Amino acid sequence: MQIHTPATPKTVLVTGGAGFIGSHLVRKFLKSGGTVHVFDNMYTGRMDNLPEHPNLFFHAGSIMDLPALERLKACNFDVIFHLASVVGMRLATKYQQLVYDTATIGTLNVLNTFKNVPIVLFSSSAVYGMDNKCAVKESTPVDFEQLLQYDGGKLGYACGKYEMEQIGRRAAQNGRKVLIIRPFNVVGKRQLGTYGMVIPTFINQALQDKPLTIYDDGFQVRSFSYIQTFVSCLCKLMEHDEVWTADKNIVNIGTNKGHSINDLAGIVLQETKSHSLVKYHLYEDFFHNHKDVVYRVPDTAYGEQFYGKVEWPSLREIVKDILQNFTVEAAKTETQFSAS
Repeated sequence: MQIHTPATPKTVLVTGGAGFIGSHLVRKFLKSGGTVHVFDNMYTGRMDNLPEHPNLFFHAGSIMDLPALERLKACNFDVIFHLASVVGMRLATKYQQLVYDTATIGTLNVLNTFKNVPIVLFSSSAVYGMDNKCAVKESTPVDFEQLLQYDGGKLGYACGKYEMEQIGRRAAQNGRKVLIIRPFNVVGKRQLGTYGMVIPTFINQALQDKPLTIYDDGFQVRSFSYIQTFVSCLCKLMEHDEVWTADKNIVNIGTNKGHSINDLAGIVLQETKSHSLVKYHLYEDFFHNHKDVVYRVPDTAYGEQFYGKVEWPSLREIVKDILQNFTVEAAKTETQFSAS
């Protein structure tokens, strides 16, 4: 009988699988011959992110709903990818308590329901807080006061992701296979600008010759990490037993080459041949009591021990790729969230 490890799963659960990153993982494991179950409340996920496939099964529900999760126990998953969360700065600042509860209570619900199933928890680079002046390592101390500052003085996205990591670390210390990923600004096809993602927002504005919206001075530096490369790194990482064990299981994934938001705007304008102007706004005017991070780029030396040196696509290559078959987004009514 073939034994399926977390690195060679036969049956996979992806919470938040109808979202951007989740849907790319779904396609990856379907292509590998696996059976994939998606569990998503569809607040920001989209059915058209998912392919039609005989081995894909969709379950509508919230990770805050224990009975809904319990109904999936009979599926006998080999590994869980836990991505379900509230995404984008617009929603993260508007629904802070829900964001925090989803990251903490929701994660506990998933861990407790599927007690011994290996799980990949998707954290965030936001756990590094505000004052990043150089590339950040997994061993960089986390300052909870900085996380509160990032969240505008009350529990929200960054605090929730950090607490989610602590929940995962305790589970690993108790013998559970838990891998915690800190993604750095993963971008690519099927990502929408609806809730604040910067590349599709800029492209959407540029294709309509509308002003590109930049907050503060635009010199904030970010890594822009291509989704296909991200998924490849993750799958290679999962092959190593060491990264599933306590105190070795938090890993940065992303390009260590940073670009300013101004650089990104220039590339988008060039590649779209747009006549748009750039319009600068104060960050706090849109995100009250919040400040933007000036510099956020990962140190990937630890992860590269497992997934090797990576040739990440350039930012220009990424923009060109996204522009293929890009559809201008019509104005949408923002989803109203609840914890139900």
